[in-house]
Amino acid sequence: MSAPRVSIVMPVLNEEEFLERTLQALRRQTFREYELIVVDNGSTDRSPEIAARFADRVIVEAQRGYDRALHRGISEARGELIVQADADTFYPPHWLSLMVQALEKTGVVCAYGPWAFWESPPWRRRVEAALCTAVQRVTHLFGFCQTTGLNMGFRKEAYVQVGGYPALGGLAAIDIRMGLRLKRVGKVEFVPDMLVYTSDRAFRRRGFWRHGLLMWRNFWDIVLHQDRLTLEDWYAWRRG
Repeated sequence: MSAPRVSIVMPVLNEEEFLERTLQALRRQTFREYELIVVDNGSTDRSPEIAARFADRVIVEAQRGYDRALHRGISEARGELIVQADADTFYPPHWLSLMVQALEKTGVVCAYGPWAFWESPPWRRRVEAALCTAVQRVTHLFGFCQTTGLNMGFRKEAYVQVGGYPALGGLAAIDIRMGLRLKRVGKVEFVPDMLVYTSDRAFRRRGFWRHGLLMWRNFWDIVLHQDRLTLEDWYAWRRG
C-alpha cells in the first residue's frame, strides 16, 4: 500500500466527551488522501474505543505528556505532510484541503490558521475569529508565528531537521516554539481562511482572565528567550 500524502496526528487523554464529534468532522474532509492517527496517552475512559471506530491507527504512548504523544505519532506517520489536530476541536470540511494547498507552496514548511470557540453564539464566534485573525496576522508580520497545535501542519522532513518536539526540552507553548524553529528552515504561512472551532472548556474552568494571563506569560517567556515556563507548569495550573 502506498503511503498517504498527509498524516493527521491527534494526541488523546480522556476525551470521550468531544472525541467522536471531532473524528467525524475529520472523516468528512473534502481532501481524502490522508491517514488519521490517534495517539492514546493513557486514557481511562472510552476514548480508545471511540478512536478505534474512526482512526486508521490507534497508537498507545505509555509515557505521559502531550509533547511525547505528538512526537510518537509523528515518528510513526507515513505522510510527508504532518497535520496536528486536537480532540476537542471541530474541523470544517475544507480545512484539510486549505492546509495542503498552503504546505505545497514553494518553500513553505509550516502553515497555521485562526480559531474561535464553538460554544459561543454565532455573533460572538465571528468576533472571536476576527480578533484571533487580526492578532495572528499582525504578529506574523513582525516575525512571530502564533502557531497553535489545534490548527497547524508542517513538512515531516523539516520537523526532523529542527529536532522535533524532544528538542524543546519540555517547555510550554510547544506549538509556538515549533513554528519559530521551523521558520529557521523555510517559510511559515498564515492562512486566515483556515478557521477551526475549539472548546472554551479550559478558559471556563480557570477563568478567561487567568487563562489569558498565562498565555501572556508564555508569550514573553518565548520573546525574551527566558525559557522558564514548562509544560508541567502549564498542566499544574490547569489542574489547580
